[in-house]
Amino acid sequence: MSAVASQPDKDGEVASVAARGHTPVREPEVAELRAFVAAATLGSIAEAARAMNISQPAMSKKLKALESVAGADLFERSTRGVRLTPAGVQLYSAARKLLHSADTVQALIASPAPAMPVRIASSPTVAELRLPQVLTQIATLEHSLTAELISANSVLVRELVLEGRCDLGIVSIDPYRQLDDGLEERVVWRDELVIIVPPGHPWAYLDDVPIDEFARTPVVQRDPWSNSSRLVTTMLERAGYERVEPTTAIGSTAGLIATALATSTPALLSLMSAKAQPEMEFEIRRVEGLRFGLEFALVWAGAMLDLNPSVQTVAGHILDLPFARAKRAP
Repeated sequence: MSAVASQPDKDGEVASVAARGHTPVREPEVAELRAFVAAATLGSIAEAARAMNISQPAMSKKLKALESVAGADLFERSTRGVRLTPAGVQLYSAARKLLHSADTVQALIASPAPAMPVRIASSPTVAELRLPQVLTQIATLEHSLTAELISANSVLVRELVLEGRCDLGIVSIDPYRQLDDGLEERVVWRDELVIIVPPGHPWAYLDDVPIDEFARTPVVQRDPWSNSSRLVTTMLERAGYERVEPTTAIGSTAGLIATALATSTPALLSLMSAKAQPEMEFEIRRVEGLRFGLEFALVWAGAMLDLNPSVQTVAGHILDLPFARAKRAP
């Protein structure tokens, strides 16, 4: 028997508990409302008790407590079961809505919150050629992890990590510039700056480019303010040569190569990037007597064990790369 079919009084109005002038001594408990809705839906206190896996006396106690709070009888009780009173009819609809909200809140609490993406800022070369593969491998092994990747020059990367706008960074190391910004760092990749020479250019026929000729020749370069650019300038100055300004600052590898080929102008590019363009028609050359070696480091702020667990996991995968492991070996 279901009490939900109970009808309002003869005047066609549902009696209001509030209109009775009753002041509840406390708010109804969710458990009491669950017992009330179960009994009203099933039309039986005994059946509701079985459905809620509690004893019938405990069920009756919850219902009596709720009626005390409401200041009204909510059921008409008989040997055939229970039937809602007009006050019970009014409460039934509101109780169902409240319990639905309570169930929603409980489900949200019980469900693990979605993990925030690990924010990684990286110098363009690594962002383009190394991190996508690494992050794909991490996603295969750690299904709950996601990452956001930002490409920026190394100076900006360090700022983003220091300010907490990114969790991890990959930066190129300037061996001639000592930084004390408080970031922890570990070298994870090694690369080299080389000269890409368009077909027909005189340097294409040389084994190495003479250092004096390289220093006085404008070349295409991606970012004249980058660590790699400072590295080249500093190494030339230490060798006794003043370097001319690069001809064009290009923001991407593809743009740099296209400009070099279109203008028949040599360009400075990382060896990693040059080898990733086997279809391009250019020669790879080095400066005589010099090697512009590059090192890329993972950087983070504070102690590694204080970082978010997801950030620690991503950092651990990056630090476990072969070259990083070799650097850690005694």
